Amino acid sequence: AKGLEFPVVYIVGLEENLFLSQLSINSREHLEEERRLFYVALTRAQQKVHISYATSRYRWGNLVQCEPSRFLEEIDETYLILPEILEGPPI
Repeated sequence: AKGLEFPVVYIVGLEENLFLSQLSINSREHLEEERRLFYVALTRAQQKVHISYATSRYRWGNLVQCEPSRFLEEIDETYLILPEILEGPPI
C-alpha cells in the first residue's frame, strides 16, 4: 500500500512476538524495520486508525498471555481513545 491512503486503517495483532516479531527482539536492524512498517501503516490513514491486540491467544494449540507491542508506548496519548478493558475468561 506504499503511497496509497485510506480514510480508515485497521492495524490488528499489535502484540509483542507477533508485531514486533520474536525475530526482531535481539536485532536492532529488524526492530527498526518493524517500527518503520508500523509507521507506514499509521500514516496510510487519512482520518482514523483502529489498533487492536489480544491479551491472550491460542498459539500452536496452547493459550498464551500476550503483551501489547512496545510501539504502542511510542504514540502520544493525546491521539489515543482507549476503551475500557474487559475482564473475564478468554472466549
